[in-house]
Amino acid sequence: MSSLTESRIKRILELEPQLRQRTKKEAKRFLEVPRFPDISRDETLVDVVAPQMRKYFTDWNEDPAQFFKDRSRMLMIFLAIKAGGVQALIEKYGQLASGELLRSAINNMQEKGFGNPAAVEEMLPQAIENAENQIRQLQSVNPEEEEAVKNCMKEIEKSISSRGRK
Repeated sequence: MSSLTESRIKRILELEPQLRQRTKKEAKRFLEVPRFPDISRDETLVDVVAPQMRKYFTDWNEDPAQFFKDRSRMLMIFLAIKAGGVQALIEKYGQLASGELLRSAINNMQEKGFGNPAAVEEMLPQAIENAENQIRQLQSVNPEEEEAVKNCMKEIEKSISSRGRK
């Protein structure tokens, strides 16, 4: 996996409005998903639909799959920083991954007689797995990437807020 740099972040932020403009007329159409991603090769849905996205990336010298993966990673790091930092978020997800928080919530629900503790209990394995996945993603962030995103916080914030107004 390539590391995000300030220049890569700025490139993503530069191309994003242009991509929205290029795809605007087809925004209500869904991309056809020709097959399921091959998870044994770490293939994602983005990898599967990237060939269809190539037409929007002509003359940009960009691989659509890499663009969306880098954009997603940039946003993950951005949101982690906004939530108190990558390390702080790893600690919060660690509490979820241990199952202690949800078990405590289940006990509280049972004691107070509200909600459906059995339903929460059923969700526990999936919630733990999701938290473990988040931890792995966050642990893959290196200090240089976090610093690059921190240096571009204003630009990312501006990009996100301009999307909401359209």
